[in-house]
Amino acid sequence: MANLASVTIPESVRLVDDLHLGQPHVIGTYLLPGDQPALVDPGPSSTLPNLEQGLAAQGFSLDQVQAIVLTHIHLDHAGATGTLVARYPHLRVYVHQRGAPHLVAPERLIASATRLYGDAMDQLWGEILPVPQEQVVALEGGEVVRLGERRLRVSYAPGHASHHVIFFDEAEGLAFVGDVTGVRLPGSFYARPPTPPPDIDLEAWSRSLDLLRDLGPRALLLTHFGPVYDVAEHIESFRARLMRWGETVREGLESGENEAAQIERLRRLAESELGETAGEEQALYQQATPIEQSWLGLVRYWRKRLER
Repeated sequence: MANLASVTIPESVRLVDDLHLGQPHVIGTYLLPGDQPALVDPGPSSTLPNLEQGLAAQGFSLDQVQAIVLTHIHLDHAGATGTLVARYPHLRVYVHQRGAPHLVAPERLIASATRLYGDAMDQLWGEILPVPQEQVVALEGGEVVRLGERRLRVSYAPGHASHHVIFFDEAEGLAFVGDVTGVRLPGSFYARPPTPPPDIDLEAWSRSLDLLRDLGPRALLLTHFGPVYDVAEHIESFRARLMRWGETVREGLESGENEAAQIERLRRLAESELGETAGEEQALYQQATPIEQSWLGLVRYWRKRLER
């Protein structure tokens, strides 16, 4: 498996491995250097010391950062935002308008995550603090975020989350995609669908992949984990896998199998797709996007469709 030093990072950005639970390639944060430095997806508070050390290794410190840019508000991407703003009140936070209220008042976000993670919340994510309303810039999609000389075009990209956006640096051809194109470890060609509850939408997700393809980026910058340069192939192979996972869960739901059997059905599919990959790599995929949660998100999607 590739290490971070061997990963080719575009010259205009920096990538810090947040070393979630001490493991590499699970959560990454992008630093946008320049005359107004920014972080894309700072990760959870539990990894802030690692983020700080990673920035220091590249000659930066957190107090230099002027903005936080969030693809979405899930805790593995945005959990540290309130803590960072409390430490550095000058920070401005860019987030989709659907996610903004949950940064300002995170109680529902915390309750939702607690239903998934239970007693592991603190170990996984650390503290989750509110962000003052005046520090939040709510985005709709279509805007251009100006970070000094850098320009990021905002595209609304639901499917994984109803508040997900893509930030596209048109000058550099770089798309910060969050979870829109899945989880793919460095050195691997396998992209795993992250489909946790509560608002997976396969049709919207496919449209978001179309939107991303039409932007024509030269590289996709994944939070989990790192840059992808085979853009068109990655998008289409990920789309096919996402839909296959959806159909597998639908078939399990219609079969009348119990929940354990349905989850096992999806697990077997994931293992067969990954092939004879080393156990360590399988564990990292599972840490980044647990099968049980992916099943829960897809089951919720199908049940909501049946209700409609």
